[in-house]
Amino acid sequence: MMRNGFRSCALVGLLLAGLAAPAHAQDEQERAKLLALVNEVIQDDARHARAIELGRDRTLLCAQCHGEDGNSRTPEVPNVAGQNPTYLLEQVDKFADGRRKNFVMQSLTRDFSMEDKVNIAVYYASMPVKPLSADPILAREGARIYGAVCQMCHGDDGRGEIGYARLAGQQPQYVVDTLKRFRTNARRSVSEEDMKRHDVRMEQVTQNLSDRDIEALAAYIALLK
Repeated sequence: MMRNGFRSCALVGLLLAGLAAPAHAQDEQERAKLLALVNEVIQDDARHARAIELGRDRTLLCAQCHGEDGNSRTPEVPNVAGQNPTYLLEQVDKFADGRRKNFVMQSLTRDFSMEDKVNIAVYYASMPVKPLSADPILAREGARIYGAVCQMCHGDDGRGEIGYARLAGQQPQYVVDTLKRFRTNARRSVSEEDMKRHDVRMEQVTQNLSDRDIEALAAYIALLK
């Protein structure tokens, strides 16, 4: 049994909830198209190098928050360095069409062509993630929670897969804010219209997490290499 009432039975329940929420077929089809676009570029050395160059040029405004190399300058802004390119491309696409809500991101992305989006995703994916610091004691607590509710999708090393974010080395404050936002959605503390981001699986996973659980997860994730 973990501190703050986070019990093993809750972990099992959350895990089963995640398994019971398969991605919508339309989302899978869209993801397959985005994956094909990314693979077409990264499997050709010359195109890959060119995409990195063009992506770097296209991210001049992005650098003000995310840093020139994708390592965030502020705790509330996510690192995008080393992020899975297909996942990153999908998120940029969601900002562009309003499925994810953030005034700055929506303003920036709506003028990107699909080629711009692919180049940006490939560029950031090629950048190394800089190490972060976090409370090691809290991180050990987070490791147990991560293994129970995050590992299945995001991997034991936090590097994720095609449709899942790389978490390893992510800004802890950003992780805390994001998980709490999903938890708020799950508890219906905000209207559907006001949700900045919606994900059924993440909402199921976070609905029974305490603030301490979330902070412990964020510390563990930050220290993953």
